[in-house]
Amino acid sequence: MQSVQIGDKVQFFYNGKSRVGTVENQWPERRQGSQYRAAGFCLDHGDYYKSYKRSKVAFLAKQS
Repeated sequence: MQSVQIGDKVQFFYNGKSRVGTVENQWPERRQGSQYRAAGFCLDHGDYYKSYKRSKVAFLAKQS
């Protein structure tokens, strides 16, 4: 799975539905070894914001 940064436009599947938006915020999960990994992120869908758990995201892709 790709890593995303704040400001990236992304597309992915979540609970069987396609989602598209801009990453507005991320939060870390507990430390795994020497690295932190994003446990989830908040997306700006244009007219609303929604948070997603990284463990339920499938086929994450950055858009140009």
